[in-house]
Amino acid sequence: MTTPLEHPLLTIIIPAYNEADRITHGADRLRRAADDGAIDLLTTELLWVDDGSTDATAEVAASVAATFPHASVLRLEHNRGKGGAVRAGVAAARGQAVAFIDADCSIDPHHLADLVLALTDAPIAIGSRTALGGTINYGSRLRTLGGRAFNRLVNSLTGLNLGDTQCGLKGFSLPVARLLFAATSIDGFAFDVELLATARRLGLEITEVPVHWTEIAGSSIRPLADPMSMVVDLARSRWRRHDTTFEGLSVTGTSADALWDSLREHAALLGATVVDRGAQCLVLFPFAHGAALADAHVTVTRVLAPLQPSTVNVTMADLARWAPITLVR
Repeated sequence: MTTPLEHPLLTIIIPAYNEADRITHGADRLRRAADDGAIDLLTTELLWVDDGSTDATAEVAASVAATFPHASVLRLEHNRGKGGAVRAGVAAARGQAVAFIDADCSIDPHHLADLVLALTDAPIAIGSRTALGGTINYGSRLRTLGGRAFNRLVNSLTGLNLGDTQCGLKGFSLPVARLLFAATSIDGFAFDVELLATARRLGLEITEVPVHWTEIAGSSIRPLADPMSMVVDLARSRWRRHDTTFEGLSVTGTSADALWDSLREHAALLGATVVDRGAQCLVLFPFAHGAALADAHVTVTRVLAPLQPSTVNVTMADLARWAPITLVR
């Protein structure tokens, strides 16, 4: 029976839009990966995010979630797009690390072990079907060539220089995920390109992990229309780049690691991200607004009272100017 996990090591977010016919298959693949030791279900929370589906996705996901030790379904009232669904999952996640994977698990979930291992050395790890040791089977040479051409176009627009920006398996330390998802705005399929470009802007390291991908019948992706929509989203994002402001607290007189240790019991619930600036540490609350933000300020101020924290507003431009930034994780 599913129960809440107080301090999960990993949160796996599974966005789903009209995936009622494929969720069970994906869950079976996740379970096999767990049986083989790639995922520890006792320390992992699974979070299916129903992206305003019009079929029985939410009901099937709830039925499947009930068969895992720590799993739940987050239902979005309206369809936001894959990026919006993953963003909602990140806001709700409580694991030390967070990963997202497609509902059909077309990427072998056994690779989650490799992804989590890579996160011990870098704040961001992304699956790559083109990296040495990775494979991709679209079942169509035309679609394979189209995918490669699109990735080259993305790299030319963003300067990311990554072999596979669109792989549906990506992982982050939770503080990094919260900061990046709060700072980006694309809700469609191009969300992860904007995410990675923002990470580059902040000087955050990105590691590519080779993965195997096999097409699962029934995908809602439109091979021609969706890439064109993604290019439009990316162009608009570059044109209207917004300068997100994060509210938080500034602390001096302690190391960032010691600060994080003091906040560890509260950080996941508060959604806190700690930026290490050497003599100054910043405790930011990327997803907190209104009453939640006020509560976060009160809690952190109480915990850190001897250090006399002061209120601070930090913009993305500030973080980019300080790049490469160091986030405690």
